[in-house]
Amino acid sequence: MTLKHIRVFVTVYQEESITRAAVRLGMTQPATSLSIKELEEYYGTKLFERSGRGIRITEAASHLYSHAARLMSLYDELDQEMKNWNTNGRLRIGSSISIGSCILPSLMVRFSKKYPDLDLYVKVDSSDVIEKNILENHLDFALIEGTVHSDNIYSEIFLNDELIPICSRFHPLAGAENVELESLKNEHFLMREKNSGTRELAEANFALKDFHIKPVWESTSTAALINAVAAGLGISVLPKRMLEKQLRMHQIFSFSIRDLDLKRHYYLVYHEKKYISPVMQDFFDMIREMSDSQSN
Repeated sequence: MTLKHIRVFVTVYQEESITRAAVRLGMTQPATSLSIKELEEYYGTKLFERSGRGIRITEAASHLYSHAARLMSLYDELDQEMKNWNTNGRLRIGSSISIGSCILPSLMVRFSKKYPDLDLYVKVDSSDVIEKNILENHLDFALIEGTVHSDNIYSEIFLNDELIPICSRFHPLAGAENVELESLKNEHFLMREKNSGTRELAEANFALKDFHIKPVWESTSTAALINAVAAGLGISVLPKRMLEKQLRMHQIFSFSIRDLDLKRHYYLVYHEKKYISPVMQDFFDMIREMSDSQSN
């Protein structure tokens, strides 16, 4: 087994096609098939079942992929670092959408000024996508809201926040306190997409009170939800840090729900086996300094 076998396997798995994988790798289809066959013989198990003109991924292949993808990513990272040993490095940072909208931009400005020649890459996506990228070593570290789902990811709280229910300024609930959940059963909920940290926390806390949210709107854009709420299309539950401007300008209003705790944390996360470079450590220190300044 060689790294070439692993790269071919990872590409076939991702493309779910021998033909597409061969094109992507710049190989012939027979050579690509042979590499897979040799890998199957090496491990003594089927990785892909042939079905008509396509292939089906086996359980063994799924297990191998979780390790193989990380192996290839680490190899590519090493290869790139060594080829650019005498040039500047690269830092790959992930962020959930909420943090990417209200916290990360100012951090990146500060860090870019300190390291003007550092190649910075940022990926902003839902928390579950960012977690997957951490596991596959496509990102060095990330800032997300909500707890991680993998035991292989280290997480550390760096900031506290809370979700708050919001409505339009013309809504009867505007500014109301201790609203009963039962009174919200006929409201139109406008929520973030499934698997976002914001959505997960809101649904979990509402479910504890035997109230199940059925959104009429779902969006990856918090700004779109805020605008929809301001237009009177429904109510939402969103991070307080992202609503400060609109609340201050009375474009939207908040209200409180009786006995509902929507406090949450923001987390710094990275793979437990990740090497923490001096540059990464410097970024972590900057995050912790920000956290200390906002908690005092």
